[in-house]
Amino acid sequence: MDLNLTFAACLISLAGVPHGALDPMIAYRVKLIQHPWSVAFFLAAYIGMAAAVIWFWVMMPRIALIGFLLISAFHFGRDWKKSLDFGGFGFGAFVLGLPAWTSTQSVEQIFSVLLLGSPTSEAIIVLKGLLAVGALLLALEMRQITLTQLFELIALTVFALLLSPLWYFTLYFCGLHSPRHLLSEFKLIPGSSRRTAFLLIITLTLLTIGFAIGFGTLLLGQSQGLTDTVIQLIFIGLAALTVPHIILLEWADRQNHEFY
Repeated sequence: MDLNLTFAACLISLAGVPHGALDPMIAYRVKLIQHPWSVAFFLAAYIGMAAAVIWFWVMMPRIALIGFLLISAFHFGRDWKKSLDFGGFGFGAFVLGLPAWTSTQSVEQIFSVLLLGSPTSEAIIVLKGLLAVGALLLALEMRQITLTQLFELIALTVFALLLSPLWYFTLYFCGLHSPRHLLSEFKLIPGSSRRTAFLLIITLTLLTIGFAIGFGTLLLGQSQGLTDTVIQLIFIGLAALTVPHIILLEWADRQNHEFY
């Protein structure tokens, strides 16, 4: 397996995945978790949604991938949700769509693995379209963009030109998106509960990695190459975690007008 892929997978696991590990604390704050039985219900619903995403991806990979791209653009847009219209969708679409223009062939190779043999053309068109839509929205909202945000856009564009799509995604996901969410969440956690928060991050991250290793072993048992298996674990796994994560964040927004 490519060493770059190994390092990227490790970074995403250790620095990217943990940003969703505080979801139980968000659920507690918005009163989705109040009693011991509600903890079990919340975890069952969360895991159930994640499993449903994986099942849907196996059954209908093209629709699942396109849906994941749209959801991810919306989710990444939350990074700039406070400063831009449309929930920051312009930023999320631009950031997500960049590699489709700068490294089309590499993106096609990744998509071919994720689509389990289905054609990649539709997903590539959607991803390129996201960049076009994102660039248009950002142009219309230029007056709302700060110098710091403009520098971020320029830096991400340069990184998309210089790096492979996998490393570009890893850099953004682990270096910007995940830390932003964690910092925003920690601001809302009382000092007395931060030790619990750290333990929760460690515990759920290790459980997630353990599940991924176990599931990956099953995939390898079906005579699948290690490189393809890791790519599928990264992106299909993130899709499975993103759906319940973003549903929870949207619920929290509507309950307490909070932004993450």
